[in-house]
Amino acid sequence: MPEKPTKLAIIGSRGIPGRYGGFETFAEKIAMELSKSNIETVVYCMSHLKNEPFNHRGIKRVFIPTLKIPSLEKLLLSSLSLLHATFMEKVDIIIGISTTGGALLWLPRLFNKKIILSFDGIEWARSRWNKILSYGLKTLEFFSVKFADVIIADSKAIGEYITSEYQKESVYIPYGSENCSFTEKNWTELKEEFNLSQKTYYLAVGRFVPENNFSMIINGLLNSDTDKKLVVVSDTIPPETMEHSADKRVIFTGPIYDREKLFALRKNAFAHIHGHSVGGTNPSLLEAIASENLILCYDVPYNREVVESYGYYFKNEEELKDLINLLEKNPADGISVKRAEFYKKILKEKYNWSIISERYLKIINRLTGS
Repeated sequence: MPEKPTKLAIIGSRGIPGRYGGFETFAEKIAMELSKSNIETVVYCMSHLKNEPFNHRGIKRVFIPTLKIPSLEKLLLSSLSLLHATFMEKVDIIIGISTTGGALLWLPRLFNKKIILSFDGIEWARSRWNKILSYGLKTLEFFSVKFADVIIADSKAIGEYITSEYQKESVYIPYGSENCSFTEKNWTELKEEFNLSQKTYYLAVGRFVPENNFSMIINGLLNSDTDKKLVVVSDTIPPETMEHSADKRVIFTGPIYDREKLFALRKNAFAHIHGHSVGGTNPSLLEAIASENLILCYDVPYNREVVESYGYYFKNEEELKDLINLLEKNPADGISVKRAEFYKKILKEKYNWSIISERYLKIINRLTGS
């Protein structure tokens, strides 16, 4: 008889397919890679995605009803997903990619389920939360770390935080990047729709949340001397930023989920501006690296760990403005060849989904005794 596959649940993301969020990108990629190794994977998704197929690229999806309340949405998703995975799907292993399920992680442990906590960011530190919610999320983080069999840190800085805060060891496994390409048709459509040309715009991509510092990015560029545009690709446009839509230098594209089109935008940009400030290895930053382009990063250890000396860094609007002015005066980057070589090397040897999934598989096999 063929060996029974290990059954695994991935909980804590909004669901797959992955779009702008790091959790979602991870859930999709790791599920697809593990499915090649006799791992039967279930990914839990928010119910608003239910209009899409129950199976995505061969991966089973289970839809969980949630409340459209930011402070409760992820908590309810994680909690109900844990219950479903334990009693309905009866999985062997749960990968939690959010600490919001911490209060219930003891339950699957009672039924001999193994818990892998993929720790990619400090959720309670996000500026969107008030003091009460921040304290609650910190408590959930504590229980997540306490009940996990294995803690995986997606950046070395996150691993240091876990050791310092909880005196527990973690395994360093970063996120990955996929091979990207686009057709001339992709670029032609974008040029015509948004009136763009090569190397005449900066690009910022991500969810419009405070931690991505879009307001800082927009103001920094508008206060600079550049005549280049800023193209903002995001899920929503908050009302407070709409005043910038009248400025012809700022282009809000709305969401672009077509990966080839998005890579066409990345590849043809003059530079990427990456404002991510809370968390570990950010998938959007890895996609910017894959474009082999200039990257201006918000100055936090997570971003420096990835881009090292091959990026440019800013901490506020004024520094970003000065950085843009400097690049405008010296558009030829003297380390472009070295930068491209560095990017290719880390994408091949470090941020590679095949290598990453092999490391997860070793942990899974150790936990299941396979």
